[in-house]
Amino acid sequence: MVTTLITAIGMFAIRSISQIDQAVGFSRQSGQTNALAELGTTAAMAQIVVLGSYYTTQMDNGGLCLANGPYATTLGSTCYRIKQADIEGTTTSNGAETLLESAVAGSESGSFGPLANTTGFVSIELTEKYKSNGTPPGTQQGSGSSFDVTMTTTANVRPISTNPDPCGDSVPAVTVKKVLRAHTIVPGQPGGS
Repeated sequence: MVTTLITAIGMFAIRSISQIDQAVGFSRQSGQTNALAELGTTAAMAQIVVLGSYYTTQMDNGGLCLANGPYATTLGSTCYRIKQADIEGTTTSNGAETLLESAVAGSESGSFGPLANTTGFVSIELTEKYKSNGTPPGTQQGSGSSFDVTMTTTANVRPISTNPDPCGDSVPAVTVKKVLRAHTIVPGQPGGS
């Protein structure tokens, strides 16, 4: 009887420790997703400051943005998606690095830690373009119109899978998604509209 009780207590303790470890892992993945969303937002804002009028012009071409919800295909809906590859194309061409660094086995490198079998994805949607009132501080004289834009950043962090089917059996079930929204003023460019 004593042996059975001790065994039961031991099994309960092992199960509890396992669940605590799992919860800590999920909490870490959630924190990493939040940091990736903030990084994507910051990188997109830096790019918008440089290429502002390009993005506001592209928004008029419409497109499908999830942030627009049911109004995504409505006439007059403004939308432009900035993909992670677009941001990384700009940063790497200027000598900087990509948003995320791959883990290298046996080293302390990698955005998600040396033992992480995890990857992240980020995308930014620019929607709800309205002409802003006045000239924002720091805007160059003679620049084009400035616009108030809603920027929605979506970040996903999930374990790496080699299965091409996103709903396949070998695809990990734990994906953390974080969405950030910001209202930003996109400055006009000299000679811009």
